[in-house]
Amino acid sequence: MYKTKVHIDQHQLIDYSSKYAFLGSCFSEHLSLKMIQSGFQIQTNPFGVVFNPMSLSKVFLASDKELKNSIFERNDVALSWLANSTCFAYDQEELYAKLISLRNDFLNELRKSKVLFVTFGTAWVYMKKSSGDIVGNCHKAAKNDFEKRLLSVDEITIQWKHVIEKLENENSIKVIFTVSPVRHTKDGLIENSRSKAILLNAVHQLKDNYKNVDYFPAYEVMIDEMRDYAYYKKDGIHPNDIAIDEIWNRFKVTFFTPETDEICKEYDKINMLFEHQSIHPESTAAKQFNLKRQNKWEALKKKYPFLIRKKS
Repeated sequence: MYKTKVHIDQHQLIDYSSKYAFLGSCFSEHLSLKMIQSGFQIQTNPFGVVFNPMSLSKVFLASDKELKNSIFERNDVALSWLANSTCFAYDQEELYAKLISLRNDFLNELRKSKVLFVTFGTAWVYMKKSSGDIVGNCHKAAKNDFEKRLLSVDEITIQWKHVIEKLENENSIKVIFTVSPVRHTKDGLIENSRSKAILLNAVHQLKDNYKNVDYFPAYEVMIDEMRDYAYYKKDGIHPNDIAIDEIWNRFKVTFFTPETDEICKEYDKINMLFEHQSIHPESTAAKQFNLKRQNKWEALKKKYPFLIRKKS
């Protein structure tokens, strides 16, 4: 049987001396983790994983006052309607300071970054009935507090034009969009397809209108090339490690320069040595192994001084 193959143009953008940023759904977390594990300098999701484009844009567009107004308290925990539940504090002022700090740190590092990768997860959003604001996370609040609706292509493109133009004014960063291949089955499969179609349309409109914007077809690779449940976790929804590795390999072929690819292979081999945990750490053999791998790392570092290694 003929297997469909998604054609992806090469964009040799990624080198080890530059910084990169990732923003968006859990799929962007997978890619950013792969980058971190291979020794790249990465910033990711200051407010945690957020799925919808409107809430994602707030990292760039929300005023300090809007961040402060997004904070509420429940069961002695301060949370924000603009952030994931993993971003919390035990006092509202503490969370406000945390959100400002996280956002400022991300934006400061973004000004030094070469590429921003943004993954949209869903066009379905929840609006607080009391304010009409779209939330990034419902935080398990009462369902009746929200109105669910589908974003339009125009809403997304207008909002993200503001983001892209803001980035253009501040630096010359490249923006690469992806659409998460994870199906939001709780919305319904038909509703999920409507959502993904809107996201894809919006992303391509932005790509067509801005020279510094491009698209990586992770969605199409997963949906059109890996049409087999062997590529999914037990839930039949999320890509498993095999699928993530395959998309990671396509990502490398697309964005790595030849030199980056060679360095990455060398780095990964040495990093595997550091992941090894000896059963008898005080033995002579274990100490010799530790010395050998440290010498290999120092030799690689001497060859490529810009390399860093994240300690496990």
